[in-house]
Amino acid sequence: MSCKSIEPSKFQSDDSFQIEGPYYEAWTAGVRGGGSGINVFLPLKDLNGITPDSIHFRGQRVKAVYDHQHIVGRFQTPHNQPQDVIMSHKPLAEANNQLLPIEDPSPFELDENSCVLSYIRQQKRYYSKIKNLKKRRAVPHPAAPPSPSKP
Repeated sequence: MSCKSIEPSKFQSDDSFQIEGPYYEAWTAGVRGGGSGINVFLPLKDLNGITPDSIHFRGQRVKAVYDHQHIVGRFQTPHNQPQDVIMSHKPLAEANNQLLPIEDPSPFELDENSCVLSYIRQQKRYYSKIKNLKKRRAVPHPAAPPSPSKP
């Protein structure tokens, strides 16, 4: 897939669906190497004939999923990711040590709190720019569920 720029004139203002109160929230796993990311939520009561395809946010593009009246995009961040590091006395053996690859790059240049929803309607792709996503408090996940107390 080529990474070509998409002109802002390609954005649709589609009245057939209404996204109300879009937001994003960061999360971090409670264990070292358990991962971290940002989830983008686009509340939508009814899809009205569209099929969500992807969400573009902060230079990345991920698959969009419709779940519980929300279109959701789950973006990984490089913090707290599992590290598979090779330590060796041979310099070339360590050459394969890499950071986690980011998701597909996005062709859009967006503000920190904006995203683009790519969707399909009647076998044609459309793009909708969503501005002013609200930042919600980060979600820390516990290391493990609490163990039941013994009688």
